[in-house]
Amino acid sequence: MASKNTKLLVAAIDFGTTYSGWAFSFKHEYESEPTKVSGKNYYGGSHASMKAPTTILINPDGKTFDSFGYEAEDKYLELTGTGENTKWYYFSRFKMLLHRKIGLPLGIKLKDETHKKLSAMTVFSLAIRYLKDDLLKTSQERLTTQELRENEIWWVVTVPSIWTDAAKQFMREAAVEAGIKSENLKIALEPETASMFCCLLPVEQMVEESKIVRFQVGSKHMVIDAGGGTVDITVHEVLSGGKLKELQKSTGGAWGGTQVDEAYKKFINIIVGDLVYQRFSKEMKEVQLEMFRDFEIKKRSIAPNKDSDIKLRIPHELQKIFKDETREDLCAAIKKTKYAAEVNLVGDKLIVKASIMQSLFSNTIDCIISHVKRLFEDTTMREISSILMVGGFSESEMLKHAIKSNFPKLSVVVPRDAGLVVLKGAVIFGHSPSSIIQRVCKYTYGIEICVPFNNQIHDIMRRKEFHDGPYCTEVFNKHVTMGQIVAIDQCTEPQCYTPVTEDATSIRINIYASLKNSPLYVTDDGCVKLGCVKVSILDMSVPLEERSVLVTMTFGGTEIEVIAIEKRTGKATTATVHFLG
Repeated sequence: MASKNTKLLVAAIDFGTTYSGWAFSFKHEYESEPTKVSGKNYYGGSHASMKAPTTILINPDGKTFDSFGYEAEDKYLELTGTGENTKWYYFSRFKMLLHRKIGLPLGIKLKDETHKKLSAMTVFSLAIRYLKDDLLKTSQERLTTQELRENEIWWVVTVPSIWTDAAKQFMREAAVEAGIKSENLKIALEPETASMFCCLLPVEQMVEESKIVRFQVGSKHMVIDAGGGTVDITVHEVLSGGKLKELQKSTGGAWGGTQVDEAYKKFINIIVGDLVYQRFSKEMKEVQLEMFRDFEIKKRSIAPNKDSDIKLRIPHELQKIFKDETREDLCAAIKKTKYAAEVNLVGDKLIVKASIMQSLFSNTIDCIISHVKRLFEDTTMREISSILMVGGFSESEMLKHAIKSNFPKLSVVVPRDAGLVVLKGAVIFGHSPSSIIQRVCKYTYGIEICVPFNNQIHDIMRRKEFHDGPYCTEVFNKHVTMGQIVAIDQCTEPQCYTPVTEDATSIRINIYASLKNSPLYVTDDGCVKLGCVKVSILDMSVPLEERSVLVTMTFGGTEIEVIAIEKRTGKATTATVHFLG
């Protein structure tokens, strides 16, 4: 079996683009029933879920927390009604700031609803602190005879596997800023936690359209983690003892459920016009929020095999603004648009043909399907037997049908409450973190060095004279290649580095990542500096060649550890690479 965590409690936070939540389980609970976790129900109107909207309201001082989730939405609407909202900081769906960011400056800022700027670190850390404190309060209530201590809790924060190293590091820094000790924190990759959870599910919870699917030892499956912001795709093989290994590097894109929301906004825009919609958004925020909450519920019921009309709420306030601006009734105006035959207005209900609502999903789903098809063109994918769909967007009948119809030979499995699988799996990951035994490198990693100058290869602009001749600077010396399989917690082959100058009192080891297989220089396109490890040279009396250091890297975890060992003394300097700069 995979090695177990020995802490009393595992606490997990799933920080999503559209919704966020937390879950936990005590050690004894995990040992008796691994998939059972505790959480909290958040209520938005009549809808209850273990997740709340990823929305935060920060006080006018820009430093202190006011509210999160539905409470933040409701209070901000009250402030809007009195005109006080411009003094406060209100952020919604802000996680996508981190998507595709290879490098993240420490001082990066977010724009709020009224375009005021605030430190992204402040916003993320305050949101995580709220979720952390909310979890601690509930878990402590379960312990009537003792008080939970910090060192008894193992924290897990989930991130998309397609995120860059810098984005993952940012989430770690935000969690630490929120009061979680770094040594008690693990960053978990969302598709991995989903796989771990589903491998432990009983057969009856893995039934999909009369097919019984169990992820048996030796089976290989694709994970499609379709959330609000991103779709994260990877491939796993199930090993004995509940372990997993990654077979393909994670891929994906910004094709989550929020893209359907954007398509709906564009649809409404076409119906009422830009000017009317902008005024409605500015003056009627509460009504607009209720309108989109209504769409969020209707969105889940839209299916490809249904041809009955769909009723959507179009508030009287929006119709009134339309008449003020155009001197025309919205009902009559619709008949002049391209939707005249498919859309009708009756009272405050927009009666829309099913085909129009289905079309809102087209672009997003087309992106997902075409990407998955490209992945299956690889001959190594022939042994995949099933597709596991998780994440909130995977509950969409439109997406499920598209995956099943395009890949009919594969078993497509959508667990119950697919939107909670990542969160529940994160708790399991915390109890058994060594269940993942290998990953595939997303980047080529290496170190900046100087090498003897070669006129046939090197750029003359990088030539520099040293005591023993000309050298080429800024050369990328590769340690690991993109796509290479790396075992968890195993060091790469050590490489030896020596100072170039006699008077060097230290060696600066600059670490880089690249999107190329074999970059020549650290300044090539697609290269980014991740961090630096500094090794002091204690004895300057020894010859230059004896001042060497051996450098190795530990890959495969969600972070990278660099170890530099003085060759002569054996003294080691260890650092977790810092991806923010």
